[in-house]
Amino acid sequence: MPNKSVEDMDTLFEGVFNKLISPQFGKNLGGELPLYIQPVPSDKQSEVGGQVKRLTNRLSKKGFESLAINLYDLSMEILEEEGVLDTILEDEQNLPDEDIIATLDSMLDIKSIIIPRIKEAIVSTNPSFVFISGVGRSYPFLRSHGILNNIDELTNNCKLVLFFPGEYNNLQLKLFGKISDENYYRGHNLNDIKSI
Repeated sequence: MPNKSVEDMDTLFEGVFNKLISPQFGKNLGGELPLYIQPVPSDKQSEVGGQVKRLTNRLSKKGFESLAINLYDLSMEILEEEGVLDTILEDEQNLPDEDIIATLDSMLDIKSIIIPRIKEAIVSTNPSFVFISGVGRSYPFLRSHGILNNIDELTNNCKLVLFFPGEYNNLQLKLFGKISDENYYRGHNLNDIKSI
């Protein structure tokens, strides 16, 4: 079995593409959510954005509309819209850490800010697939389990794939292979799904 830390991202994403275009993908879930977690090697997370863009283009050619959401980019967009990004960047050295953290926590609240923004994008696009990335870059302000635990209502008409830099053993998410998150067992590990 290949070492996950040196896995070729082209090969990994080729496998993802083949699974997603399979007519059987997302079927027979037994009432469970069409929510998938694709672990990616932590040291390759910088490649995910480009790979997701390429995946989206390839799926489009097959007739599947996809929506890519990078949590870090979404966070920066929200902070900029609220007019606090420049202030934080300019005055970071003069602001107490707890003030910065409190501001970020309130401006990037998962339930009241992040999930509604994701839902808005899904409703306006009506995609077959939603890809969420940027998990590592948005940590610790946005936590994977926080997103996943609040995403139920978003997956009604689409299949959602979270690209996770770390490990997922169908019970626990381990960011960067080191930081254990809360137990999460409702997402299907995309590595365990076979292409047909």
